[in-house]
Amino acid sequence: MERFGDIRKSFSTLLRDPQWLSKVILSGFLLINPFLLIFLPLYADPEHPKWVKTTLIGLVILNSLTFWFPLGFTYEVLRRAKTGCFDRLPDWDLHLLPRYFKEGSVKFLIAIFTLILPCLLWALFCWAVFVAGCGLDISMMGLFMGPAFVLTIPFCGVACCRWLDGDSPLNCALNYARNWALFKRAWRDYLIASCILTGLNAMTTAFYYTIPFGVVFGLCIVDTWFGPIYASTTVPEKKRAPEIPSLIQDDGELESLVK
Repeated sequence: MERFGDIRKSFSTLLRDPQWLSKVILSGFLLINPFLLIFLPLYADPEHPKWVKTTLIGLVILNSLTFWFPLGFTYEVLRRAKTGCFDRLPDWDLHLLPRYFKEGSVKFLIAIFTLILPCLLWALFCWAVFVAGCGLDISMMGLFMGPAFVLTIPFCGVACCRWLDGDSPLNCALNYARNWALFKRAWRDYLIASCILTGLNAMTTAFYYTIPFGVVFGLCIVDTWFGPIYASTTVPEKKRAPEIPSLIQDDGELESLVK
């Protein structure tokens, strides 16, 4: 029951931020440009006008430049939750963009090997067994991805927390044995949170055009869960932490928290 209390607390804390909606909307636009979702169906039409392809290419290039910032934004959410200092979402200020870009790149690198690649391998396995082997329609593939997400999302979260403890990005991404050992310490809590997140994402992205905002909201929520779970199962080690401190100091929040 304790973890369910943490889950409820994360929702109330996030929604208590008076700017939570604007921050999520801005992050969603930067993560996946909604206009990409508008033009993709048009591009799928074989008789689409030529300007559709040009516009789509331009949007992809623009999105490739902004994609990293919301990942870094959610990394700061994870840092605050892990240290027990999550009282609101981070700010979107111009001077923070280089930091968000750097940390977003680290998060994406870790996610490639702990989330994206395992899910792709699972999808390939399901296609070979159920589509090619059993003759199911390929449109059924989405039904098989739930178990993969439930298992890989907390696995990725553990690896991201390790980077905050001072491990190198590649070690966090590729040291599966260490990630698995840390995951096993609280696997029930991780899986409960991951199941709730998977269901939440299914609802918030159900209307297609809401996918970018549902993904960001889900990332913020899950990072507020995994951070405390990880912190409760690890003993601080004598390692050099990443050179960038928490944004709490940048926001001027440290003094208020001490008070």
